[in-house]
Amino acid sequence: MEASESPRKQEVHNLESNVENYESEKVSAESKDEGVTFTLKFFLFVACIGSSMFGMDQALLSSVELFAVPDLHLTSHQWSWISSAATLGAAGGALIAIPVNALVGRKIVLLISSAFYIAGVIMATASENFGLFFSGRLIMGIGMGIEAMTIPIYISEVVPKSHRGAHLNIFNSLYNVGVFVGDIVDSIFVNVHPGSWRYMVGAGFIGPAIQFVCVFFFPESPRMLLKWGKPDAAKKSWSKYRRPTPISEKEYEEMVQQLEEELALKRGMVGVLKEIFFNPSVRATFILGVLLSFAQQWNGATALGYYEPSIFTQLGLTRIQAVYTTLPIGFWMLLWTLPPYLLFDRYGRRPIMMATFPIFIIGLIISGTSILSHNTKGKAAGFFIGLALYYIGYEQGISPLAWAINGEMYELHVRNYGMSWGAFMLLGSAFASTYTFSRQKAAMTLSGTFGLYAGLSCLFWFALFLVMPETGGCTLEMIKRRFEGGVTVIAKRNIREAKLFWHGIFHGKGIRESLRLSEDLDENYTAENDGNKDV
Repeated sequence: MEASESPRKQEVHNLESNVENYESEKVSAESKDEGVTFTLKFFLFVACIGSSMFGMDQALLSSVELFAVPDLHLTSHQWSWISSAATLGAAGGALIAIPVNALVGRKIVLLISSAFYIAGVIMATASENFGLFFSGRLIMGIGMGIEAMTIPIYISEVVPKSHRGAHLNIFNSLYNVGVFVGDIVDSIFVNVHPGSWRYMVGAGFIGPAIQFVCVFFFPESPRMLLKWGKPDAAKKSWSKYRRPTPISEKEYEEMVQQLEEELALKRGMVGVLKEIFFNPSVRATFILGVLLSFAQQWNGATALGYYEPSIFTQLGLTRIQAVYTTLPIGFWMLLWTLPPYLLFDRYGRRPIMMATFPIFIIGLIISGTSILSHNTKGKAAGFFIGLALYYIGYEQGISPLAWAINGEMYELHVRNYGMSWGAFMLLGSAFASTYTFSRQKAAMTLSGTFGLYAGLSCLFWFALFLVMPETGGCTLEMIKRRFEGGVTVIAKRNIREAKLFWHGIFHGKGIRESLRLSEDLDENYTAENDGNKDV
């Protein structure tokens, strides 16, 4: 009897254990559920379209130059205005994006930006002269700038906290997705005659049109609704993006708390300007914002993107060959946006920045010197090798980091001003470098222009080495501490850290261990100099 009952008891025990394990796994799964809804996934898809449109425009217009200039009888001076008009408009759009967001909210702003973009594309596509083409590009750029400021902020307000780190690099990645898609579109329409360039420009209509329609289905940002004193509407909006789970509820409460802190710290424009000019820590973030923006653009990145096919024709390629050549280059650029997703969190922002600068500087030097060769094949080969090296360094370093650091280093009470400042300076630099590119070539030759960018990049590399602290993996309070004392204290700490890092390398320690030692020094040195003031 006992023998027959024993297996039955064992089966019951096993069944109970399985039930307990199942319940335990269920509870564990529920505790990790971030409550992501279909609406949020759909929103991220639409946001991807918006982020990629900037890069697509660059790729489309670079090939349009080869056909539109002779078709519309444009001068090089007029084309300088047309090629740079979008970045000029985007700089203005970025500057007004924050106040417009505060006035009408994220949803309406995205509708407005899409409408601007659509109107600009239609005008540019139908243009028969310089004036209409330039006006269309300018209007389109305003929409691009407003959107470039709004989409990252909107995303950060609704996605799970665990996903926010990936968005530091997402704009750069999606920008290059747009570049590659634009190169594909150019290759499709390059042999369509007459008016191939109009099809290329007109293709830019598709993205904003899809976005304009889709935005109607999204609720207003819950954070904006809270700011307007509508807690019930904010909770309803949050529930459309995030299902009620322990994680989503906790993140909603954190958002409410952070907003209350921001409102408590809020100061008028005069008070903010006093902080920027007279508080060394705040002033240091704005100085770094300018340096990052200049460093990202005055290595020729945007200018080269808008003039790439015309440069290829100078190397001996035909117009058709030049357009097709942009395809592998676009793919190469996109490929090198992926490593930063792993590198930034593993090694930090500052080490990656310092390590990638010499890579793209060497690439600029190789491309610039190869142009002087009298051998056509050798000239082309050297130029493309240098360009490949350039994009390896650029796409892993300053390109994504300029956006990322500008988005995370400003203190709460000046954050909106800081983000507008950083975006305006970056897009303004893109306009200036693109507009003057043809003049740079005329004054210094193409080889000399590459030399100019290499020299400027060396200066920015040294400046960033001095004044850029590490901001990766830091809370807002930790970032604030790393800017305390201003640029003088930061520079002293960075020099000491560099000495300790290279001392570790020369004595056989690995890169990660040497970085850890310098990080320990960073913490001690920051605490030691809490009272220091920048002059």
